[in-house]
Amino acid sequence: MRTAAEELVAILSDEGVSHLFVNPGMYTAPLRQALGEAGAKGVPHPEAVLCVHEHIAVCAAHGHHLAGGGPQAVMVHVESGELSLSGAVKNAQRDRIPMALFVGDSAECRTLLTPLAGLRHPSSPTLINSIGKWGADLSEEGDVGTLTRRAFQIARTPPAGLTHLALPVDRLRQPAGFASRRLPPPRLPAPDIAALEDVAELLASAEWPLIIAGRVGRNIESVHHLARLAETLGAPVIDVRNHVNLPRSHPLNAGLDGRELFDRADAVLLLDVETPCVPVLGPPPAQAWLLQIDTDCLKADVPGWTYPIEVAVTADTQSALPPLLALLNNRLGGRHRRLHDRRKRVEKELRALRESWRDRAAGGAPADRSDAVLAELQRCLPEDAVIVEEVIPGLRGPHRQLDRLPGHLFRTNAQSPGWALGAALGARLARPSQPVVAICDETAFVAGLPTAAFWSAHRGGAPFLTVVLDQGRLRAPRPTREPQLDVASVARDSGAEAIVIDRARAVAEAVERLLATTRDGDCAVLDVQLPVGAAEEPYVRPNRRRAGLTTGSTVTKRQLA
Repeated sequence: MRTAAEELVAILSDEGVSHLFVNPGMYTAPLRQALGEAGAKGVPHPEAVLCVHEHIAVCAAHGHHLAGGGPQAVMVHVESGELSLSGAVKNAQRDRIPMALFVGDSAECRTLLTPLAGLRHPSSPTLINSIGKWGADLSEEGDVGTLTRRAFQIARTPPAGLTHLALPVDRLRQPAGFASRRLPPPRLPAPDIAALEDVAELLASAEWPLIIAGRVGRNIESVHHLARLAETLGAPVIDVRNHVNLPRSHPLNAGLDGRELFDRADAVLLLDVETPCVPVLGPPPAQAWLLQIDTDCLKADVPGWTYPIEVAVTADTQSALPPLLALLNNRLGGRHRRLHDRRKRVEKELRALRESWRDRAAGGAPADRSDAVLAELQRCLPEDAVIVEEVIPGLRGPHRQLDRLPGHLFRTNAQSPGWALGAALGARLARPSQPVVAICDETAFVAGLPTAAFWSAHRGGAPFLTVVLDQGRLRAPRPTREPQLDVASVARDSGAEAIVIDRARAVAEAVERLLATTRDGDCAVLDVQLPVGAAEEPYVRPNRRRAGLTTGSTVTKRQLA
């Protein structure tokens, strides 16, 4: 009879988990033993990836899903409460990553972690009560196989997210229960056609429609649907770019710099975005209809989601955009001349915007150095390189200068810094034949635990290049006597080769050398030193007339429509 650990290994393989990210410790020993025995017997099993820190394990699974798809599994040896594990878990849940998190537990551990020592551990583990989708405690009862199947079913059901199983070491050593069957996730219902008709009507009647895209590009074929929608409406696209939603070179892509377009919009279509309040643009225009298509329109886990959405359609954009396009074409019959003129005007404005991006990259001003560096990086990186990006909102150079193929660039709305390094590790494991590049700022680099991330990457044969847009905050003078840090020394002490540059012309040679280092099996870091305070100022909406209204006007949207 198989042990529960052996049954768990078989289930993970059957569920399509290719890599199991394990934070090693005494509580994971039975599982690691079962993985070793499965390998010795030639039985299908996930590849174990040892991560010496739980933050890296969760971030790596996060990046693995973005680059490779499929459900993810992570096992950590103790439940870390609201420590670093919870930050990575929140990022994964916010990004809708289908992940089952297994926590090795013990009675001693519970006594330490339960708020009131001595009370029985709750049936839903405390860590994800307010974070994930579902949790179960297998310390005393419940079949390991059946509840693991249930965890994956819930994690994969749209909107996808994180599930959590407290799985003590003693349960892993016990005999397995009855064989369990896979529980397929239910499919989303077809989009509500009546609701899509309302969306189409409001978009068709708008003078200045605008689209904000967040995760549309997670389905690569949806990039084409979004391009057709924008072209049909003659509408600009504000691209939050958690994925490549629209090629940066598309004439209707405004990146994050389309502030004037945003201000004058009278209908804003939100496609898979976490919030219509884009940090660099300000709150949604007061005169605009807000329309939404998303697998999770309610955003119950986002307390600040209080936006007055006029029509919300719960649907996957992959299935909703084609019928929306058909409905729009039916309504735009006699308006093609007007739409043609609007599209030409918008494209002309955005052409000037893209010329300003090129000017930034070619200019020698210190404030434009990040644009110049990223434009050079765009030119010298291989076309098949996979990029994971985590920089502060004020550094918008990646949006302006990086033009990658759909499925080759990923970023996240990380609430807890330090995502990029672990995500790059997972992305490289998902796509071992492609170079992987993490682009981050210096705070995200240090918070990403480079020693732990590079150790796992070297051990797992998944080295990657990290480009740090370094504004000097680690090197800034401190009032205390504590030693100052710098990116290059942290990288070298963590086992990576590091090069420091401060000019765009040095990028190509440095990247060529460091990519060769990653091909030889070692991680590499390019420390790009920028002027202190290189980030652009956050946007504050001016108190002025726009679209015929003054700030605080009482004119209603219906009067404008």
